[in-house]
Amino acid sequence: MAWLCFSAQPRHDFHTSLTEINFNPKSGALEITIRVFTDDLEAALTGINQGKKVSIERNAKGADVLIQQYLQKHWGLISPQKQLKSYEYIGKEPELDATWLYIEVPQAQNLKGYTLFNTIFLELFDDQTNLTNILYPNQRKTILFNQKVKSAPYPF
Repeated sequence: MAWLCFSAQPRHDFHTSLTEINFNPKSGALEITIRVFTDDLEAALTGINQGKKVSIERNAKGADVLIQQYLQKHWGLISPQKQLKSYEYIGKEPELDATWLYIEVPQAQNLKGYTLFNTIFLELFDDQTNLTNILYPNQRKTILFNQKVKSAPYPF
């Protein structure tokens, strides 16, 4: 019985994601990688899958559909007219305890006045933080999203 209680404990004590946004001057697109803990991702996807358990490895194609749905709700750029800028989900790359998510925002040369939001896993954890590094040719900005800061002006 004690083993069952122990196995239900979270595998990590902190809840964070890391997002890297790189502007590609050749294509004019933003290339984005989001690193999340796999168990947190699976918990979030299970939540939007009517409680049916989601495994990134065992249900790869179904997980991709759910990841796209999840990202559309929890990550993006909003125009001054309050519209979500379209982007493409490229795919995922699971590692030991983390999963890398890849997305691309085309035609991102002029995003002045846009707002970036990142609410990944905020519905799951009160202490969730989402660190976002934005690299735009020779400049770097960092934004920390959490329960109090869910959106911020896009800096470039």
